[in-house]
Amino acid sequence: MRQSEARNPRFINCLAYVLWSFPITYIPLLGTFYNLSPSFMVSIFFSLYNVVHSAIAITTAFALYRMKPYAWHFYFFHSFLMLAEQFWVGLGYGQSNFIAVPLAFSSTFILATLYILKLELRVPYFSPKIAWWESDPRYKISVPAQMTCSDHFYRSDIMDISASGCFVKTKDPMKVDQIVQIKFSLFDHKFECNGRVVWRTESGVTHPKGVGVRFLGLEKSVHADLRDTVKKLKTLSRKYKDLRAEEKAATMERKVQALISQRKG
Repeated sequence: MRQSEARNPRFINCLAYVLWSFPITYIPLLGTFYNLSPSFMVSIFFSLYNVVHSAIAITTAFALYRMKPYAWHFYFFHSFLMLAEQFWVGLGYGQSNFIAVPLAFSSTFILATLYILKLELRVPYFSPKIAWWESDPRYKISVPAQMTCSDHFYRSDIMDISASGCFVKTKDPMKVDQIVQIKFSLFDHKFECNGRVVWRTESGVTHPKGVGVRFLGLEKSVHADLRDTVKKLKTLSRKYKDLRAEEKAATMERKVQALISQRKG
């Protein structure tokens, strides 16, 4: 199968570039925020702690840029180190008369960046590179859909869906970042959802040709109906798994009884 075409969000790429510059820019920024002496800044720069922290920052940048599964965990640890360092340096060595102001600003900025990154990583669950980061579980279905894009009409099938997006099976050529409108019916609900194509894949053994669509600007009523539909799919999926488990247990029990009967015979 041809590799799926996906594009990282700009925020993630920018954050990766910032982290790559961390070894050079972080200490000067720290000194500016807390009015540190040049000698103390030099001692921090060549400390073993800063070397290790810089290595973690560079590794995190690579993980984010390449969408590695461990990227979130690395950045979370990196943010924890920065927060701890803000309080250690600010309260212990800061020479500003209003140390609480830069301390509050830097802490808020670190936490806000962490929160935004979490959203960026979790929203596009349908990207094959970060499928396990999905914030909303997706469920396999097969529902006919009508898709409109730039005054072109396409007939397609939705193969899986969540409260934030879906995968649409279609043979029609579509490009990443195209805006589409999808119409489909599920559980007596009729949906008309706007979305953006975030990745596409060619036909292969494990995946049909189609596009991953992220829903955009859903009205509250539509979003509520969609979440209600996903809950029903979740319930059906759970019942199916329980039924399959019972069937496997019954099959195993029959095999055991057959073996016991053969030994007795």
